Amino acid sequence: MTKEKDEMFEKMEKADKYFNCTDRERVAFELGIKLGALFHQFIGTPVSSHNMEILEKAIENTTESQAYVRSAEVEIKPSGSEGEEHGNMGPFDYTTLTGDMIEAEVVIEYRGLKAVGHMEYIDEMDYPLMYVKEIKKL
Repeated sequence: MTKEKDEMFEKMEKADKYFNCTDRERVAFELGIKLGALFHQFIGTPVSSHNMEILEKAIENTTESQAYVRSAEVEIKPSGSEGEEHGNMGPFDYTTLTGDMIEAEVVIEYRGLKAVGHMEYIDEMDYPLMYVKEIKKL
């Protein structure tokens, strides 16, 4: 383990005393924080057919740099993308990122637990829903 990782784990252990919850509740909390940050940090970002994959990777990389995150997968689906390669990008080949365009999955590990969270736009709710898909022991 690198010195940088050792320092990160020391800081994370110091934070434990502030949490009055079970490890299962904590892993769910951490998952919710990561999904919320992923969503709110990038909404409004200009996206085009030329930078869509770059933006997906940027969102994944920034999410994966956070404590406890083991992986993040992001797919941007422009509005009206059904049957079209890049959906409705407008006359200038770009739009701004909105909640209905993001589908993501984040995996968190904390004290022997693995939590998988998902975010996707649910048509029947007209809402980009974030939810815990699974929590299990490693």
